[in-house]
Amino acid sequence: MTLNARSTVTIKDIAQALGLSHATVSRALADHPKISAATKAKVREAAGTMGYVPNGTAQTMRAGHSRLIGLMVPDIQNDFYAATAKIVADAAAARGFQLALSITEDNPERELNDLRAFVVARAAGVILTPTPLPRPQTVDLLQNVHAIQFIRQHTGLPAEAVAIDEQAAIRAATEHLIHYGHRRIAYVGTRSDISCGQERLAGFCDAMQAAGLPADLIAAGPPRLEFAQRIVHGMMSAASPPSALVVGSSRLTAGALKALRSLRLTCPEDVSVVGYGDPDWFELVGEGLTTIAPPVQSLGTYTINLLLARIHGESASAAAQNGPALPARFAATLAIRGSTRPYPA
Repeated sequence: MTLNARSTVTIKDIAQALGLSHATVSRALADHPKISAATKAKVREAAGTMGYVPNGTAQTMRAGHSRLIGLMVPDIQNDFYAATAKIVADAAAARGFQLALSITEDNPERELNDLRAFVVARAAGVILTPTPLPRPQTVDLLQNVHAIQFIRQHTGLPAEAVAIDEQAAIRAATEHLIHYGHRRIAYVGTRSDISCGQERLAGFCDAMQAAGLPADLIAAGPPRLEFAQRIVHGMMSAASPPSALVVGSSRLTAGALKALRSLRLTCPEDVSVVGYGDPDWFELVGEGLTTIAPPVQSLGTYTINLLLARIHGESASAAAQNGPALPARFAATLAIRGSTRPYPA
C-alpha cells in the first residue's frame, strides 16, 4: 500500500503493512502487557517509519488517561534529581509515554498547582518528592491519581514510596570516620521535617552514640548550597573546629566545599569530608571525594516501572520484571576516596 504525503497513517495501515490484526497493533502501541516486547518493537518501528501520529484525544478517551507522566521534584539543580529525570524520561519514552517536569522548590502551593495541571491533563501517573507540608487539596487529588512518592515519604499522602535506606547510609559514613580515629565529627544535613532528613540525622546520631561520642555538632536546614556554605564556614572558623565532616545532601556537599575553599582549607589535610550523591565531578575534587553514592539507576528504573505497572493495573511483582524486587529501602554505597584519612596520631 502506498501513501501520499498528505495521507493520515492509521493503525489499520500499520496492521496491513505488518500482517497483524488491528487489535494487536493497537495494544502494542498502548504498551499492553500481553503483547510481546518483540512485537511492540516491530510495531513502533513501523509506526515511526510510516509517520503514524496517534490521536491523543481518542487515546485519552479510550484509556481514561493521557500518555503523560508527571515528575515532581524540589530542585533540578540537584545532581541526583537531574540524573533521575533523565532515567525516568528515557524509560517512559521507551514505553510510549512523555515526561512532564514540575520543580516545586518545596513550595506546597506550587506543588498543588502543578498537580492540578497534571490532573487536568489527565496524566497517567505522577512521581513526586513531596513537600514537607502538602496542602489538604493535594492529598485529596492524589486519592484518584496513580502516584509514587520518591525519596521522601509523607505519611499523610495516599501513595506508596520508593526510598533509600538513609539511616544506614549516614551511619556507615560516620562509622568510617570514627574508624579512622576522628572524634570531633560534625554533621550538616537537610531539613529534619522531611523523612529523608530525619533518617539521615538519626544515622549520624546512632553511630556517634554507639561510639560514646557526643553528637553535638549538628546543623540541619534547607538543601541549599548557601545554607551549607554559611554553616561550614562558621564551624571551621570556630576555636575548636571539627576534624571531620559528614554532609547529608548533594547540594549541601557543594556548599560545604565552597566554604572550605573560601577559607583556603583542603580535605583531607585540614578536614576529612564525606559527601552525599555521586556526580562525576566528585572524583575530580582533590584525590576524589569520599561520598554516599545512591543507586540512582536502580532507583529511577524501579520507580518508573512500578508506576507503569500501577497504570496498567499490575502487581508490584510485575513492575520488577525488568529490575530488582522492591526492598524496604534501596541501599546506598559508601565510595571511599581521597577526601578522608585517619586522624593524625
